[in-house]
Amino acid sequence: MVFNRLLFGLIPLVFIMSCASKINVYYFQDIDQTAIENKFNLINIQPGDILDIQIKALNPESLMVFQRQSDFGNQQQQFQSRLIDGYLVADDGTINIPLLGSINTTDKSPKSLADNIQEELRSFVKSPSVNIRLLNFRVSILGEVKQPGTFTVLEERFTLPQALGLAGDLTISGDRTNVLVIRNQNGKKINFNIDLTKSAFMQSPVYFLKQNDIVYVPPNTARVKSSGLVGNTSTLVSILSLAVSLFIVITR
Repeated sequence: MVFNRLLFGLIPLVFIMSCASKINVYYFQDIDQTAIENKFNLINIQPGDILDIQIKALNPESLMVFQRQSDFGNQQQQFQSRLIDGYLVADDGTINIPLLGSINTTDKSPKSLADNIQEELRSFVKSPSVNIRLLNFRVSILGEVKQPGTFTVLEERFTLPQALGLAGDLTISGDRTNVLVIRNQNGKKINFNIDLTKSAFMQSPVYFLKQNDIVYVPPNTARVKSSGLVGNTSTLVSILSLAVSLFIVITR
């Protein structure tokens, strides 16, 4: 009789333990109506980046030397072609531009590099205008998300929530309090641990992601426990059900 009561008392306890608290699931739990300052640091160009450099001028004929195959065709064809014949940043941080020769991109953002190239072009082109965009801004999103993978985006202001949204958001098994962001900074890997349940992460250096950042969402405690035989709720229920059945058969 005592065993019977103990057995049936454990069953609701198992279900209670398996329930997730909203404290571990909700985002931005402490956010209020006050404004949060998001400081965006300009993205610096890195070796291996592919740059799309658009040059325009009052006299289009003066730009013939800068035209490439990717300037023709439809929009999709142009984008694919630009990935192939875009300006690849060498290991020493330089790119090679017709007439201008080798240009150093070290410690420059796309905007500052565009200003430098525009100034250099004034000796060859009348009233030049230069725009630069990164073509291979990639972010890898791994772990407990619905669609993990490596994603290429064209926006420079690309936030962590946008990245997670692109990956289909976290699964219910993802640990929202300990998201890891790995960044390559000055040749060194640095790590940031982000708590998505607190609005303070919106002021983190990794709120705005940079090219080649890696975002990893680890499994939460419930998910880790469920990976084992004993911690699996359905397995426990099955074992308890079997024990009840055996007890009834034996006592009869």
